Amino acid sequence: MNRSLKAFGVLLIVLGAVLGVAQLGSVEQLVAQRDASTSVAAETDAYLSIQDEYGSREISNYDCFWFYCYTDEQPRTVAALENRYVADYATVSADVTAIAGASDDTLEVSKSPASLTEGESGEVVLSCSDTVTDDGTADVTLRFAVSDPFYIYEDTTIRDVSYDCDSNP
Repeated sequence: MNRSLKAFGVLLIVLGAVLGVAQLGSVEQLVAQRDASTSVAAETDAYLSIQDEYGSREISNYDCFWFYCYTDEQPRTVAALENRYVADYATVSADVTAIAGASDDTLEVSKSPASLTEGESGEVVLSCSDTVTDDGTADVTLRFAVSDPFYIYEDTTIRDVSYDCDSNP
């Protein structure tokens, strides 16, 4: 009996050593083939829809009737924003970030929604800045930012914006 108890003890020691060296149920490294892809949501699926609404109408700060010119601000709607998310956007902003073909302060955002409730739309309007007198055509890049419940920002370029900003019409 003493001998079988010793044999059983040795067997347990050997079994313990084997199990201590062997890894049971753990994986150190696994290599697998996986494909990943990303895509941008279509405008119809976007949480913030941005539509170009410019329509080639000149932005001006004056108007003339025959030989008489007078101050007459003529801002133009250049974009329409729509909240397509299932919650309200507490803060919405629109800013001119660049103007290709003119000084960056030639045109400014004179109207944009400050917030958008679920399903609501709002227009973004550009007008002549008070600091620059210039005329021509330019590509205007606008940055739209939305925050709360989450942050979205998008740069959009409105092409061939015609403007005539004169301080003394």
